[in-house]
Amino acid sequence: MSKQIARVPTYISGFLTALAGIFFFLFPEAVSGIIGLLWGIVLVVAGIAGAVDYMISIKHFKEAGYGNAAGAEIVLVYSVIISVLGIIFVFRPNLVMQLLSFTIGVYFIIDGIVKFRHSTLVPSAKDPLWYIMLMLSVALFVAGVALLINPFNGTLTVIRFAGIAFIISGIESIAEESWKKR
Repeated sequence: MSKQIARVPTYISGFLTALAGIFFFLFPEAVSGIIGLLWGIVLVVAGIAGAVDYMISIKHFKEAGYGNAAGAEIVLVYSVIISVLGIIFVFRPNLVMQLLSFTIGVYFIIDGIVKFRHSTLVPSAKDPLWYIMLMLSVALFVAGVALLINPFNGTLTVIRFAGIAFIISGIESIAEESWKKR
Protein backbone atom coordinates (compact mmCIF):
# COMPACT_ATOMS: atom_id res chain seq x y z
CA MET A 1 0.00 0.00 0.00
CA SER A 2 1.50 3.34 -1.00
CA LYS A 3 1.86 6.25 1.39
CA GLN A 4 -0.52 8.34 -0.75
CA ILE A 5 -3.35 5.83 -0.31
CA ALA A 6 -2.67 5.47 3.43
CA ARG A 7 -3.07 9.27 3.89
CA VAL A 8 -6.51 9.41 2.26
CA PRO A 9 -8.42 8.20 5.39
CA THR A 10 -6.71 10.90 7.49
CA TYR A 11 -7.70 13.58 5.00
CA ILE A 12 -11.25 12.25 4.89
CA SER A 13 -11.57 12.03 8.68
CA GLY A 14 -10.14 15.54 9.04
CA PHE A 15 -12.57 16.87 6.45
CA LEU A 16 -15.55 15.08 8.04
CA THR A 17 -14.55 16.30 11.51
CA ALA A 18 -14.36 19.89 10.26
CA LEU A 19 -17.67 19.44 8.42
CA ALA A 20 -19.31 18.11 11.60
CA GLY A 21 -17.91 21.12 13.45
CA ILE A 22 -19.46 23.49 10.93
CA PHE A 23 -22.80 21.69 11.35
CA PHE A 24 -22.50 21.89 15.16
CA PHE A 25 -21.69 25.60 14.97
CA LEU A 26 -24.39 26.58 12.46
CA PHE A 27 -27.20 24.30 13.65
CA PRO A 28 -26.81 23.70 17.42
CA GLU A 29 -30.57 23.19 17.91
CA ALA A 30 -30.62 20.34 15.40
CA VAL A 31 -27.52 18.77 16.96
CA SER A 32 -29.12 18.99 20.40
CA GLY A 33 -32.22 17.20 19.12
CA ILE A 34 -30.24 14.52 17.30
CA ILE A 35 -28.11 13.76 20.36
CA GLY A 36 -31.21 13.57 22.55
CA LEU A 37 -33.02 11.32 20.09
CA LEU A 38 -30.06 8.96 19.79
CA TRP A 39 -29.66 8.80 23.56
CA GLY A 40 -33.37 8.04 23.91
CA ILE A 41 -33.11 5.20 21.39
CA VAL A 42 -30.07 3.78 23.22
CA LEU A 43 -31.95 3.81 26.53
CA VAL A 44 -35.05 2.14 25.04
CA VAL A 45 -32.94 -0.61 23.45
CA ALA A 46 -30.98 -1.11 26.70
CA GLY A 47 -34.23 -1.28 28.67
CA ILE A 48 -35.72 -3.87 26.34
CA ALA A 49 -32.50 -5.90 26.44
CA GLY A 50 -32.57 -5.79 30.24
CA ALA A 51 -36.20 -6.94 30.35
CA VAL A 52 -35.43 -9.82 27.97
CA ASP A 53 -32.43 -10.75 30.13
CA TYR A 54 -34.70 -10.73 33.18
CA MET A 55 -37.17 -13.10 31.50
CA ILE A 56 -34.38 -15.46 30.46
CA SER A 57 -32.94 -15.39 33.99
CA ILE A 58 -36.34 -16.21 35.50
CA LYS A 59 -36.69 -19.18 33.17
CA HIS A 60 -33.20 -20.46 34.08
CA PHE A 61 -33.85 -19.98 37.81
CA LYS A 62 -37.05 -22.03 37.61
CA GLU A 63 -35.36 -24.75 35.52
CA ALA A 64 -32.47 -24.94 38.00
CA GLY A 65 -34.88 -25.22 40.93
CA TYR A 66 -33.94 -21.89 42.57
CA GLY A 67 -37.54 -20.83 42.81
CA ASN A 68 -38.45 -17.28 41.90
CA ALA A 69 -36.21 -14.56 40.57
CA ALA A 70 -33.78 -14.64 43.51
CA GLY A 71 -33.52 -10.85 43.57
CA ALA A 72 -33.46 -10.37 39.80
CA GLU A 73 -36.56 -8.13 40.02
CA ILE A 74 -34.25 -5.15 40.37
CA VAL A 75 -33.10 -5.77 36.80
CA LEU A 76 -36.69 -5.59 35.61
CA VAL A 77 -37.34 -2.37 37.56
CA TYR A 78 -34.15 -0.82 36.18
CA SER A 79 -35.06 -1.91 32.64
CA VAL A 80 -38.53 -0.38 32.87
CA ILE A 81 -37.14 2.90 34.28
CA ILE A 82 -34.52 3.34 31.55
CA SER A 83 -37.03 2.37 28.87
CA VAL A 84 -39.45 5.03 30.13
CA LEU A 85 -36.62 7.59 30.23
CA GLY A 86 -35.65 6.57 26.70
CA ILE A 87 -39.22 7.06 25.46
CA ILE A 88 -39.35 10.49 27.12
CA PHE A 89 -36.05 11.45 25.45
CA VAL A 90 -37.28 10.21 22.06
CA PHE A 91 -40.32 12.48 22.29
CA ARG A 92 -38.46 15.36 24.01
CA PRO A 93 -34.89 15.08 22.68
CA ASN A 94 -33.83 18.57 23.81
CA LEU A 95 -34.42 17.49 27.40
CA VAL A 96 -31.20 15.44 27.31
CA MET A 97 -29.08 18.49 26.53
CA GLN A 98 -30.94 20.62 29.08
CA LEU A 99 -30.20 18.04 31.77
CA LEU A 100 -26.58 18.00 30.65
CA SER A 101 -26.44 21.81 30.86
CA PHE A 102 -27.96 21.67 34.33
CA THR A 103 -25.36 19.13 35.47
CA ILE A 104 -22.50 21.15 33.98
CA GLY A 105 -23.94 24.30 35.61
CA VAL A 106 -23.98 22.69 39.05
CA TYR A 107 -20.42 21.44 38.50
CA PHE A 108 -19.21 24.93 37.48
CA ILE A 109 -20.83 26.50 40.55
CA ILE A 110 -19.22 23.99 42.92
CA ASP A 111 -15.86 24.22 41.14
CA GLY A 112 -16.03 28.03 41.17
CA ILE A 113 -16.72 28.08 44.92
CA VAL A 114 -13.87 25.66 45.64
CA LYS A 115 -11.45 27.64 43.47
CA PHE A 116 -12.64 30.92 44.98
CA ARG A 117 -11.89 29.58 48.44
CA HIS A 118 -8.48 28.39 47.27
CA SER A 119 -7.70 31.74 45.62
CA THR A 120 -8.46 33.60 48.85
CA LEU A 121 -5.82 31.48 50.60
CA VAL A 122 -3.17 32.09 47.93
CA PRO A 123 -2.37 35.77 48.71
CA SER A 124 -0.87 34.63 52.00
CA ALA A 125 1.47 32.43 49.95
CA LYS A 126 2.68 35.58 48.12
CA ASP A 127 1.65 34.33 44.66
CA PRO A 128 1.72 37.37 42.33
CA LEU A 129 -1.03 35.96 40.07
CA TRP A 130 -3.59 35.14 42.76
CA TYR A 131 -6.03 37.70 41.38
CA ILE A 132 -6.21 35.79 38.07
CA MET A 133 -7.27 32.69 39.98
CA LEU A 134 -9.84 34.80 41.81
CA MET A 135 -11.28 36.20 38.54
CA LEU A 136 -11.39 32.76 36.93
CA SER A 137 -13.20 31.26 39.93
CA VAL A 138 -15.81 34.03 39.79
CA ALA A 139 -16.17 33.47 36.02
CA LEU A 140 -16.75 29.74 36.61
CA PHE A 141 -19.39 30.50 39.20
CA VAL A 142 -21.16 33.00 36.92
CA ALA A 143 -21.06 30.51 34.00
CA GLY A 144 -22.61 27.86 36.25
CA VAL A 145 -25.40 30.19 37.35
CA ALA A 146 -26.03 31.18 33.73
CA LEU A 147 -26.36 27.51 32.74
CA LEU A 148 -28.85 26.93 35.56
CA ILE A 149 -30.92 30.00 34.72
CA ASN A 150 -31.11 29.32 30.99
CA PRO A 151 -29.99 25.76 30.25
CA PHE A 152 -31.18 25.71 26.63
CA ASN A 153 -29.09 28.72 25.55
CA GLY A 154 -26.21 27.33 27.57
CA THR A 155 -26.55 24.06 25.72
CA LEU A 156 -26.46 25.83 22.38
CA THR A 157 -23.31 27.67 23.43
CA VAL A 158 -21.65 24.42 24.52
CA ILE A 159 -22.58 22.80 21.20
CA ARG A 160 -21.17 25.79 19.29
CA PHE A 161 -17.91 25.59 21.23
CA ALA A 162 -17.77 21.86 20.46
CA GLY A 163 -18.28 22.78 16.80
CA ILE A 164 -15.35 25.19 16.90
CA ALA A 165 -13.22 22.47 18.53
CA PHE A 166 -14.23 19.98 15.80
CA ILE A 167 -13.38 22.49 13.06
CA ILE A 168 -9.95 23.16 14.58
CA SER A 169 -9.33 19.44 15.08
CA GLY A 170 -10.29 18.63 11.49
CA ILE A 171 -8.13 21.39 10.03
CA GLU A 172 -5.27 20.32 12.30
CA SER A 173 -5.56 16.70 11.07
CA ILE A 174 -5.49 17.78 7.43
CA ALA A 175 -2.59 20.18 8.03
CA GLU A 176 -0.60 17.58 9.95
CA GLU A 177 -1.09 15.01 7.19
CA SER A 178 -0.12 17.60 4.57
CA TRP A 179 2.96 18.48 6.60
CA LYS A 180 4.01 14.81 6.74
CA LYS A 181 3.82 14.71 2.95
CA ARG A 182 6.79 17.08 2.67
